[in-house]
Amino acid sequence: MKLKNSTGALHALSTAVGIILFCYMAFATIFGPYKTTFVHLALFALLSFIILFLDSMAVRQNSRKKVAFDFGLLLASAIPLIYFILDFERLINLWGSTYLSMTDLLLASIFVLVCIEASRRQSYMLGALAILACLYMLFGNFLPGVFGHAGMDFGRFIYIVVYTSEGLFGTGLKVAATYLFMFMVLGSILRVSKTGDFMIGIANSVLGARTGGAAKGAMAASAGLGTIVGSSIGNVVATGTFTIPLMKSTGFQPHVAAAVETNTSEGAQLVPPILGASAFIMAQVTGISYEIIVLAAIIPAALYYLSLYSVVHIEALRHGIKGLPKDKIPSFKETFAAGWHLLIAPIVLFCLLLVGSYTVTFASLVAIFIAVGCGLVRKSTKFGFKKFIKFVSEGLSQSAQITALVISIGLIQASIVATGLGPRLTDIILSLSDGSLLMTAGLTVVAATVLGMGMPTPITYLLLAMFAAPALVECGASLLAAHLFLFYFAIKSGSTPPVALVAVVAASIAEAHWFRTAITAFTHSLPGFAVAFMFLYEPGLLFKGDYPVIFFVFVKAVIAVIAITYAIQGWCGGWVSWLSRAVLALAGLAIFSENLYANLFGITAVLSIFLFQYFQNSANLKH
Repeated sequence: MKLKNSTGALHALSTAVGIILFCYMAFATIFGPYKTTFVHLALFALLSFIILFLDSMAVRQNSRKKVAFDFGLLLASAIPLIYFILDFERLINLWGSTYLSMTDLLLASIFVLVCIEASRRQSYMLGALAILACLYMLFGNFLPGVFGHAGMDFGRFIYIVVYTSEGLFGTGLKVAATYLFMFMVLGSILRVSKTGDFMIGIANSVLGARTGGAAKGAMAASAGLGTIVGSSIGNVVATGTFTIPLMKSTGFQPHVAAAVETNTSEGAQLVPPILGASAFIMAQVTGISYEIIVLAAIIPAALYYLSLYSVVHIEALRHGIKGLPKDKIPSFKETFAAGWHLLIAPIVLFCLLLVGSYTVTFASLVAIFIAVGCGLVRKSTKFGFKKFIKFVSEGLSQSAQITALVISIGLIQASIVATGLGPRLTDIILSLSDGSLLMTAGLTVVAATVLGMGMPTPITYLLLAMFAAPALVECGASLLAAHLFLFYFAIKSGSTPPVALVAVVAASIAEAHWFRTAITAFTHSLPGFAVAFMFLYEPGLLFKGDYPVIFFVFVKAVIAVIAITYAIQGWCGGWVSWLSRAVLALAGLAIFSENLYANLFGITAVLSIFLFQYFQNSANLKH
């Protein structure tokens, strides 16, 4: 076969390997991992890397050198992994690096290099961090002061990163195999069965007639689908291709429509009951039950979407944007009747997770088969075999890409654990912040923005959890609040300049300038940023404490969020002065202070400005 005609064959081969991987993961979910966890993860990594490099060969098939290089990488990943699988009984019982043979060292070294290269292709940031982690383990003993460590030879380095659970076969790969894989496949099934279209229809039938209804409908649709899909970019593609043109047609500027879709798609990962796959990852990392995490996410998610709803409403009022035309508003009754069956899979997934206490992989597997059956049972949602394979193949390819990302986290984890860097990083953060929770949180936000450049939310969260969470807890934050805070800003890193990949994708759909979209999305989400700091200080927003206290704190937060939103937007039934905006912003912050007098000042200031604007606008209308 000629090289230029090989793309289809490579895609077909990649799809076949992906189906084999899914069948194996289904088998492992029902009957348990094959042999041991080490073999299970090695098999998962083997098939994932084959998919990854076959896809790369298909994309780069016009260059023989690049195809040859990718094929070499495929072999360089497959041979060591097959070796690990075949000789696993000896390898998992090694007592230390002195028991490694030259073959063990050589093949493990090759595998480390392949993992770094695979990671680099998905994210230059993570690739660079993986390289730095390796160099630090090998040569960190030459560094002075707090960053230095006792040192290790090459044999011990290889033993730790490859042949222990603290390295490449550690947390990162376990997360990919346990949580992310099945969710990626489930997301593909939901897309092929038009679940996204159904949620868009329902959202527009309820909210479409309101002021700025197209954007408000987009918010609801993205929140509904995104909580299951768990990917900001995937959510933008799934819903944005419909919602963004619809928003533009009603009068929203292209960059504003793209910014709305960006923020709502990101925020979907905060929405209970599923929260993508991240809630389960957080449960594993923290030891806090899934149910408690879901409960804690309710109020922050509500406040986040309240701020976005307010922003959209202001934008619509400012530009005179009405609701959708009557002919574009679907009937709720008809829409629900045509697609209610598509909700069965998400409902079953949630029930199995929350009520039945089943594993994530088992619940996701059951939901996958139910979603397929529900999609095929009705003519309106029925899909053909080719379309089904196309979407599933895309989901499997995305899973392979994420696996390439998360596996290198093992290198970073190994460097932190094996060298004792973790406690020292915490001490460094605390020394820079002087023990202040606010300063520590601010430094964490900067770290999240940098680390999140080009990386999915779960990976960014895992990185932050390694070194930032202990510092936040040390400063007085609860364990749950600290990790939700990190998760929050791991999500928002996707739209924060200078990279802002989520905003870039949304801008491309809207045919808008990506940087203007990113800045607009950032500005719109600033009140949402404040929400994270609120629950960091106030456990009541995470459903901690007595219900009257929780209600009181919630009301304060609502007023504070609205005040900050109006201050940033400069609109309160009409344009407001810079002085009024400053007072609103300060009042919003004061409302959420622990000081009663500050609370009273904040509420009084907000009400005063609202009343002043109301009477002024009334006078202008009469005039």
